[in-house]
Amino acid sequence: MTSTFSTHPRRLPPRAASIDYSLYLVTGRELLPPGVDYYEHLDQTLRGGKVTVVQIREKHVDNGEFLDIAQRSLAICDKYSVPMLINDNLSVALCLPDRVGLHIGQEDIPVAEARNLLGDDRLLGLSVHTAEQARQALSNGHADYAGVGPVYGTQSKVGITSDKVLGPKGAAAVVAALSDPSSSRRIPCVLIGGINAATCARSLTGAASYANQPDGVAVISGIVSRRDPEVAAEELSTIVGDFKSRVESAGRAPSSTRWQDESLPLLAADLLAYHRSAPLGPPLIQTITSHVSSTMSANIALAFFSSPIMSHQEVEAADLGRVTGAVVLNIGTISEESRRGMTAVGREANRGGKPVVLDPVGVGASAFRKSCVEQILSETQVTLIKGNAAELGAIAGITEVTSRGVDSGAGTLSDPVSLVRTLARREKCLILLTGKTDYLSDGDAVFLCETGHERASQITGTGCALGVMLAAGMASACIQAKQSAQEGSTGVAHNETASLTTLLVKASHRALLLGALTGLLTMNIAAELAAERHDVRGPGSFIPALIDEIANLDADTLRKRAKVRLA
Repeated sequence: MTSTFSTHPRRLPPRAASIDYSLYLVTGRELLPPGVDYYEHLDQTLRGGKVTVVQIREKHVDNGEFLDIAQRSLAICDKYSVPMLINDNLSVALCLPDRVGLHIGQEDIPVAEARNLLGDDRLLGLSVHTAEQARQALSNGHADYAGVGPVYGTQSKVGITSDKVLGPKGAAAVVAALSDPSSSRRIPCVLIGGINAATCARSLTGAASYANQPDGVAVISGIVSRRDPEVAAEELSTIVGDFKSRVESAGRAPSSTRWQDESLPLLAADLLAYHRSAPLGPPLIQTITSHVSSTMSANIALAFFSSPIMSHQEVEAADLGRVTGAVVLNIGTISEESRRGMTAVGREANRGGKPVVLDPVGVGASAFRKSCVEQILSETQVTLIKGNAAELGAIAGITEVTSRGVDSGAGTLSDPVSLVRTLARREKCLILLTGKTDYLSDGDAVFLCETGHERASQITGTGCALGVMLAAGMASACIQAKQSAQEGSTGVAHNETASLTTLLVKASHRALLLGALTGLLTMNIAAELAAERHDVRGPGSFIPALIDEIANLDADTLRKRAKVRLA
């Protein structure tokens, strides 16, 4: 039946316009710990002042019992001045004061009809699962906010199959569709589905874009199933608050005009000098990498004044995450054990604000490798993706270059500058395209590095070792940023706004870009110096010479030999 209700956007009532959606609690009595009273638990949850909205959800009771639960819950919400909504049940909502809102799904009463029956003053929320549903919600203007999900699978709702799970990247498309910059119209939104302290930061960051960002998260079992719900609420509130402050400072996309060609070698040389003399000692770099290249990566990490730990064990990820400076996830040789390890290591790095380097070795060679990379990019906010043309082309979904195997040549691309810039914006991370000329981008600035030697491509493991050097360079950039902030300095390392490309790392995107550039230039210049040595006669003698030159390279040599410019 065609709706006769108005589809013209309405002006938000003052109550709806003032709602803070940062931490939105959805109740679920069936998820409470054994022996815990629902009302006491709700009071305990709201007592700390961290939950900003409550939705009462009851799927298995009649209207009379639902109304009784809602009235008693409202008394608790009013006690702490927290707005309350009813899930799905219009009849119960209409029996409650006008300050109580309603949230409906796509299969419930049509949103236009719900708005007509509720009137303009009540809060009305709508679940959206696709970009098209989001655009419709924005167009008709009936909903005051939207719930976007499911971001992950969840134990609180049955029937959610893997094809219905959006993931952070899928959620980003839906969130973006809830905003129309051309008309300055926007619907606030919360992410829902599998959100807890472990997934919250990744979900928010992954769903954010320069087009739009989530306003908060809706949490069910992440709070309801806890015996210490006020602690859970505090944890989640802190994560959301940190995300919002970072997004606010990010503003618009970074501008490449702040970089100057002639300053890049000097800035990289200064960071190299700091890296080699860091007062806290060598940064610890946790690396999950190919068995073939593990020894070389560890030796080159040591030569580059870093401390390697080659661990892929899931069980020690949390302990190591407290002391690592950065991590490397390399899929050269990958097993189910290492996949679990990558998930845990990436999660802990995100939680600790540490850089994450992804080396998608041979990603286009098999469906298995591609699924591994997709899983990593869904579960972890990567700081930098390093790959050759075939690997980055596979991630970007272009077919100019095809991978033949994990040791396949890089190939060529018709527009590498656009590739790295576009991919960096899409994945919200730094991108390094390796080849005869290396391209490093944060989504706006693109550095072209023309140092290096072909001998480095004639041995197995130099590419993997480069990933470790990139991680070490960014780790030092983070350490320098923290030290500069404590001392009140105004150097490049920290005195910059945040960027959506580096929201989960405790350093500016500018500092991280410089850290990656320093690691890249060190490897490439050392390769040139090693190839020039009289004792190097082939690949076998090149390896120890390369390690020596990395260990011996000083800031002045890097500054003089660096060939880097802006695209």
